[in-house]
Amino acid sequence: MIGKLAGKNALITGACSGIGLADAIEFVKEKVDTIIMVSNDHERLVEAKGIVKQYGNTEIITYHFDISNENDWKWFIDEVSQKINKLDVLVNNAGVNKRDTIQDCTLEDWNRIIAVNQTGVFLGMKYCLPLLIKSGKASIINMSSIVGLTGYFAVAYTASKWAVRGMTKSAAAEFGKFGIRVNSVHPGFISTPLNKTIQDLIEVSNDMNPLGRAGEPTEIAKAVTFLASDDASYMTGSEVILDGGLTSGGQFKPIANQFNIY
Repeated sequence: MIGKLAGKNALITGACSGIGLADAIEFVKEKVDTIIMVSNDHERLVEAKGIVKQYGNTEIITYHFDISNENDWKWFIDEVSQKINKLDVLVNNAGVNKRDTIQDCTLEDWNRIIAVNQTGVFLGMKYCLPLLIKSGKASIINMSSIVGLTGYFAVAYTASKWAVRGMTKSAAAEFGKFGIRVNSVHPGFISTPLNKTIQDLIEVSNDMNPLGRAGEPTEIAKAVTFLASDDASYMTGSEVILDGGLTSGGQFKPIANQFNIY
């Protein structure tokens, strides 16, 4: 059976766990030709490659580098250009978080989060662009968050995810002439290693979530796969929200329940 991503080469940053790993697995299921998995954690990257291998015969290439470092991107593009002649899908997924308010956030933590979540996305789009242009119909998927749509007490994380949302629209306007589509994905609370430390917050949010639960990485990956495929051929500059309805007015759910409205 021909998969949705047959004939395509894809790159995923932050590919060794959570949503990034789920993306890689889903891409292989959809018969992507080559998948490039990038992470700054070498040991976990090796382990993730072994997991992804189980799902198909896709060629899997791994690279270990810091996505917030411009020189690392220059080195990577020189290296990967010798292995692939085009890039059809770029998923800027890597991210970090530290849930500090403005009062508590240090400049060091601010700079680190902005460097990975925001600068990393900028550098990924900038340096992958020549390979994406060669595709003729490439897709960039930038991982934002529902906090890129509203406010959140983690100031640096919120700022970075709003920036990703804005950069996505700028890139969509700029890259359209190359046939490149650029969209952002905005997950709500998802069961990932990044969120293991906030299970109490997730449980409270579930009370406000119309679907009453956190999302699974696979559910995000299926939407990412759609955006990566030709099925989304007229979709660019868009925001795909995957939050179980949390931002649809879910904060009123406890009130509605209390007054037996629904």
